[in-house]
Amino acid sequence: EKAAREAKTHTSWIDRDPAYEAALAGFVEAILEDGGFLGELRSFVEPLIGPGRVSSLAGTLIRLTAPGVPDIYQGSELWDLSLVDPDNRRPVDFDLRRRLLAELDGLGPEQALLRADEGLPKLLVVQRALALRARRPDAFGPEAGYEPLSVAGERADHVVAFARAGTAVTVVPRLVLGRRAGWEGTWVDLPAGGWRDVLTGEEWEGGRRGLWELLARFPVALLERR
Repeated sequence: EKAAREAKTHTSWIDRDPAYEAALAGFVEAILEDGGFLGELRSFVEPLIGPGRVSSLAGTLIRLTAPGVPDIYQGSELWDLSLVDPDNRRPVDFDLRRRLLAELDGLGPEQALLRADEGLPKLLVVQRALALRARRPDAFGPEAGYEPLSVAGERADHVVAFARAGTAVTVVPRLVLGRRAGWEGTWVDLPAGGWRDVLTGEEWEGGRRGLWELLARFPVALLERR
């Protein structure tokens, strides 16, 4: 109803068409009671869930590590399937988030991924990226450098990689749905020195590293200089 009014094609906030709005509401209610339609909708959506979640993790990590102020909309620490206002103004279940945060300390990336339906992979990224910012404020402040990292190989177009002040490195996939399975034959050039992935605990040496190694345990990587 809100979208229809703001489109101002058949109805609007200042010139409402009650008959049109009633017909629109009836249409929506009818298709949501149509088993055939719902079956087709599920078959369309289900293949998008996994890639969509990976894209969400990638976008979240970029927002938390790119230049600028990290943007976390209240309540979006987990998967957020709401539409824009007023749908996203619903009350936030902070007790749920506190409980899941308390559980994160004892979970590895594999365990978080097994509970993906609860949103734990996204919460893991948010919590550990913010903890890194707290430990390394100079790497994310207004004077911190930003350096794109070189990516090469078969799926280089599906990777975004950058370093902040030579202290933190972000590596995430892009165009997830269009990427063929696996990262074999694709590399990223890490800055020299020792690195630790704060999302998995894996340790790496700088230089050319295969994406199939860096992203073997979790879909995105956040490296901190050791």
